[in-house]
Amino acid sequence: MIHRYHSDQKAHPPHVFGIAETALCNLTRRLDKINQSIIVSGESGSGKTWNARCLLKYLTMVAVCNPGGFTPSPADCIERRILDSNPILEAFGNASTTRNHNSSRFGKYIQLQFSRGNHVVGASIQTYLLEKTRVVYQCDGARNFHIFYQMLFGGNEREMRNWLLPNVLSSDNLNYVKLNRSEDACNQKDKQDFIVTKQAMCNVGLSRSQQQELFKVLSGILHLGNIEFISDDDVTGPCEIDSEKQGVDTSVNAAAQLLGLDVDALTRCLAFRQITASHKRRKSVFMKPCLKDECHTRRDCLAKLLYARVFDWLVGFINGCTMARSWQSYIGLLDVYGFESFSFNSLEQLCINYANEKLQQHFVHNFLKAEQDDCQSEGIPWKFEDFTDNKTCLDVIEGNISIFALMTQQCKLNRHSDPSSFCEFLHDTISSANLSRSHMSVTSPAFVVHHYAEKVTYQVDGLIEKNKDGIPAELVDLLKISSKKFVQQLVDANVTSLQSPSKTKGKKTTSTVVSKFKNSLDSLMATLHETTPHYIRCIKPSLECQPDSFDNVHVINQLRACGVLETIEISATGFPTRMLYSDFLKRYELLIRSNSEDVKDLDTKSKCAVITNLVLAEADKENKMKSFLFGKTKIFLREGQLDKLEVARLKEFNLSAGVIQIWWRKILATKSKQEAAVVIIQAGIDCNSVLTNILQASCCYQTKSLIVTN
Repeated sequence: MIHRYHSDQKAHPPHVFGIAETALCNLTRRLDKINQSIIVSGESGSGKTWNARCLLKYLTMVAVCNPGGFTPSPADCIERRILDSNPILEAFGNASTTRNHNSSRFGKYIQLQFSRGNHVVGASIQTYLLEKTRVVYQCDGARNFHIFYQMLFGGNEREMRNWLLPNVLSSDNLNYVKLNRSEDACNQKDKQDFIVTKQAMCNVGLSRSQQQELFKVLSGILHLGNIEFISDDDVTGPCEIDSEKQGVDTSVNAAAQLLGLDVDALTRCLAFRQITASHKRRKSVFMKPCLKDECHTRRDCLAKLLYARVFDWLVGFINGCTMARSWQSYIGLLDVYGFESFSFNSLEQLCINYANEKLQQHFVHNFLKAEQDDCQSEGIPWKFEDFTDNKTCLDVIEGNISIFALMTQQCKLNRHSDPSSFCEFLHDTISSANLSRSHMSVTSPAFVVHHYAEKVTYQVDGLIEKNKDGIPAELVDLLKISSKKFVQQLVDANVTSLQSPSKTKGKKTTSTVVSKFKNSLDSLMATLHETTPHYIRCIKPSLECQPDSFDNVHVINQLRACGVLETIEISATGFPTRMLYSDFLKRYELLIRSNSEDVKDLDTKSKCAVITNLVLAEADKENKMKSFLFGKTKIFLREGQLDKLEVARLKEFNLSAGVIQIWWRKILATKSKQEAAVVIIQAGIDCNSVLTNILQASCCYQTKSLIVTN
């Protein structure tokens, strides 16, 4: 199927491969914005990850080159490494939710890098907002990241001993993962996936020893979840390890051993927090005992820190193996988390849905609104439609007086935030139709945001604390003195960016989850604006994750919410290809060079009209709608007309190439005849010279004979 779409895309029905081929053709033609982006969006569980995987497979297969005839070719090695990054990222970044068994819990932008000859030479990956909280907490019906289950069900006896994990597991053994031994099919899939993950790691260049060190850190994270504390009746007294509870002491020792830490240092770091007091030039540092809940919070913070750094290290390693040293252009594949609405929605869902709002705005402005504005400015007749602009919703989330702004303000106060007070403060400060109070059936403090897809209720409890995402400096310092070089390597990279708050030029600044995510998302949107976008909308057939289940109402709501219905109408009557007259003439002027009509005195627009009449006029006689229109500065082409021009251009190239070949062959033949004639002439001259010499020698001999006779 890949080769069919690559050879003739128009002859086959619409397909994800067709989108990839269109992007590749635009890249090859180098018109307007050379770099391309394919944006895959949709609800959670609608198939975005699978479609991104298909796009990656298509582009790496059709855009390869092996001029040296090597086996395997360099392009095949690059393709293999790029494709093998997928199962690794899915194992470490995907998880099962209540709506999707393989939900991406992070966003990624894969940049496929192309050479001047339009062949894939490398790739790089940029990730966004990994859902770290899933490491320590999962709601009912959801699971932790896939890699933990792959290790538990796929590790052999020797590996389990090295990772200090028990052979027989139940849901009571590990607090960070929810296991169900009765789901044998799911467990077998985890076992098979672990084989694929380890093989992919080998293919991208991870050695066996590096893999084992990485799995030991993951096992250490699982054992951290089993560390529990107990406090005396005296609230001010220090907390201690709950040794009476089964398995706690074993997990403390196992976590310390796997992470290369001293047991006492680990427990002391979790049970005490460092406080620094400054008075003029004097600085005092003392340790304050933590409450039981604080100890567990610090334990979870350490687990999230380790997992986030493992994920970032993996992405960096993959980029180091796949990124090209030099490249000319690229096609970006954007696969972000889909729109989410659960029974309990917190900061993760707010950021995820905010990202989807930004992508929806990009779609509206680049396809729907831009289409109408461009036609209006160029004087092209157009039936204008009213499109839903989600700017008001984005203002509620990210504006000057918005949810994000008020959350950041609360974080700057650096004190405990009361959920009820913040919720009231939110409603009193922000006045918008896109923000409302939660239904009376919701007992906890919450607010409702009216997104483009649907209304979502966000719980305030824990929202500010998650946004702070503060990492105690003593936890980082503890990992720095680990006896494991791999653990040290994890925290040595960008340690300053992990610690919050930070200081810049003596001024204290607050770095929050929202601010980091917003900055990275703004950078992504800037990248998308610099490329030619292509959209793939994934539609979820029903809310149940079951085959052969189709909900008409749910499908129509998705199509209406994301603007697909308007897109279909525009595509049927619009002009998707627009080119400046100068650019159009520069590319297709060769079509009128051989024409008998004198076009030297015509202006640029008139020359463009001559070209379109030569190539497209015949087809227009059979169509009711004209296939091209002329604006003030641009020419507008309907779907498929650019391909006809490209075919005509290629035919002219072939004719010109044929003429060049004829004349070149004539030159070669003439040169060959001339060389043969030169050889004959040279032979004649040589023969004449030899005969002359013979005659001269004969005359001399005869003369000598006569002299002797006389």
